[in-house]
Amino acid sequence: MSGSRRSRGARRGLAIAITGVAVGVLSQCAQPTLLAPSDLGSTTTTPAGAPTSASTSASPAQPVPAAKPPATRTAAPKPTASAKPAPTRWEVTWVVDGDTIHVSRGGDVVKVRLIGIDTPERDECGYQGARDSLRRIIAGRAVTLEKGARTSQDQYGRLLRYVRAGGTDVGLAQIKSGFAVARFDSRDGYGSHPREDAYIAADRQSADRGWACAEPAPVKPQTGWPLPGDEHPCPQGRPIKGNESSMIAHSPGQQSYLVTNPEQCFATLSDAVAAGYRPAKR
Repeated sequence: MSGSRRSRGARRGLAIAITGVAVGVLSQCAQPTLLAPSDLGSTTTTPAGAPTSASTSASPAQPVPAAKPPATRTAAPKPTASAKPAPTRWEVTWVVDGDTIHVSRGGDVVKVRLIGIDTPERDECGYQGARDSLRRIIAGRAVTLEKGARTSQDQYGRLLRYVRAGGTDVGLAQIKSGFAVARFDSRDGYGSHPREDAYIAADRQSADRGWACAEPAPVKPQTGWPLPGDEHPCPQGRPIKGNESSMIAHSPGQQSYLVTNPEQCFATLSDAVAAGYRPAKR
């Protein structure tokens, strides 16, 4: 009996133990799973149920860089036309005659021959009048020099220039005054210059008073032909000498008559003018 009791007791204990284990397991299954604080938020569920990384949703929003304003293209500055330099002004230091002057600037002194005009040389009739006229036109003012001749210098090294005093074309003023003639241009082999037409027109309208001498040299009557000292005589019936290089007609008794080498000879001055020649003023 005692052995039988112990056997039943052992089986009862085993059954109780098994039942306890089963009840513990079931109780654990029924209890909600406790998560460690570090596990909270490891995953989360979006309202639509899609799992999202908790770290991404929980991290603070990163600042969005401000949009850069569109680059503006600055137009390149347009080159401005450089101001035209003012004409260089020269001081007149000496008036040589009616068509030649000396001018200085910054210590430099140059000799200038006016373009397109001609006046008497020293010791010739009208020299002093032409020189005085040029002095009056310039009147101590500074002058400007302007190019215009075919060459920059003549055979004597003088600058060939138009000369302007204020608003006055000095060469043209000399012609209009009657103390200069239009010369050294396309009519006599020197080449045309820009103001040639204006100079010639002024010459045709100017008076001959610039060539009058205070004590004109008397012209001695000549009876023989050719005239004594005439190096290039014309026939006595056609005594007017036409010089094609200058297109000037010279009459007997005039200053340059005896030394003029004519290309044409005319019976009268009117014939020479009709052929395109201009009467000599001296």
